[in-house]
Amino acid sequence: MFYRLRRNLKYFKFHKRIQRLLDTPPLIIQDAHQQDSPLNIVSMVAGYDVKLYILAIKAFYRRIGHGRITAITDGVSAEGKALLEKHIPGIEIVPVETIDTGSIQRGGTWERLLFCIDRSATHFVIQLDADVLCVGPMQEVLDAVQANRAFTLAEGIPKKPLNSWVADAYAKKSDNIVIDFEMQGPQYPDSDKILYLRGSSGFAGFARGAIDRAFVQDFYGKALQLMGPRWKEWGTEQISSNFCIANSPDSFGLPWPRYMTWEHHRIPPDISLMHFLGYCRFDDDVLVNYANREIDAMLGVK
Repeated sequence: MFYRLRRNLKYFKFHKRIQRLLDTPPLIIQDAHQQDSPLNIVSMVAGYDVKLYILAIKAFYRRIGHGRITAITDGVSAEGKALLEKHIPGIEIVPVETIDTGSIQRGGTWERLLFCIDRSATHFVIQLDADVLCVGPMQEVLDAVQANRAFTLAEGIPKKPLNSWVADAYAKKSDNIVIDFEMQGPQYPDSDKILYLRGSSGFAGFARGAIDRAFVQDFYGKALQLMGPRWKEWGTEQISSNFCIANSPDSFGLPWPRYMTWEHHRIPPDISLMHFLGYCRFDDDVLVNYANREIDAMLGVK
């Protein structure tokens, strides 16, 4: 209860400081028929994240320049959906409860991953979290879409066989499910032949035709057997996203720290993108300051 109150207060203060966002013009979609675009930008949007998502997609779209836009909505009110449709003409809205997860668990953003995988049969899919803000050039992303190369946010560690992550995992000194999975990696079937990449599902690109739902279901079943009850914890969808990216042909981690998950890091002058985790999202006014720079650009303020 107190967590929700604190969260709501932080969002209230943030929205007040970026209120000019609602004065920015609607997106001009470059594809006359969004459904015909080879690119699909997918986001999962909670009710309290509608304005943050509008900021995220506008900042991203003005750099990527094209693509079909899809919002998987979770608890978004009619008013929130109207705001999305006003600022993002032609947006595809998919209620999270309409996504079939089959034999895979619901919740924990698994619906989002499965939607991205299913849609990647016909599109290059970029998964963009509402708390991701693009603030600079994104040539690597543009090139990846053009070359149909999967990517994700990473920590500067390259992808490598799953059984080779134990030392990196122990160095983290954490019992987080992601780290625990990496420590158990050598026990996964054929772990010396299967690749893994420690990344974030907050910003990821799924190559067209690279991975299908059967691949995810196979991984899910084997990981459940390996990890037991822990596989129901929050974070397993991120592990699966990393696994899908790593085992896509010619995939890569975006260069760090220009593409970073911000956790009080020093920000380089050539920063391109930041993912703001919930526990520190509004700290030090970093997000709000960069947000207002983006809003100035959208409004044509010099």
